[in-house]
Amino acid sequence: MRLALATAMQGRRNAHDASERTMGMHVCRLLLVVAAALPFGACFVTAEQIAANDDAACHSAGLKPGTPAYVKCREDRSRLRMAQSEADRSMQRMFHEMNQANTRQWMSRM
Repeated sequence: MRLALATAMQGRRNAHDASERTMGMHVCRLLLVVAAALPFGACFVTAEQIAANDDAACHSAGLKPGTPAYVKCREDRSRLRMAQSEADRSMQRMFHEMNQANTRQWMSRM
C-alpha cells in the first residue's frame, strides 16, 4: 500500500516538474519573440520616408534631380536596401532554424 502511494506521489511530482519546464519554455519563447520584434517595430519606415531619405542622400552628394548620376544614386540606394533586406531575412531564417534545432534537442531529452 505504501509503495503504491509513494509511486503515485512520485508520478505527480514528475508531472508537476514537466509542467513547470513546459511553462518555462513557453515563457522563454514569448520573451524571445518580444525581444526580437521590438527593434523591427522601431525601424518601420514608410515608402515616402524612404524616398525622402534617398533624395536627401543623393542631394547631399551634390547630385541634381533628373541627371544620370542622380538616377544612378537612387538606383544604387534601392539595390543596397534590397540587399540589406535579404540579409535580414537570411539572418531571421538562420535564427529560426537554430531555435528549432535547440527546441528539438531539448524535447528529445524529456
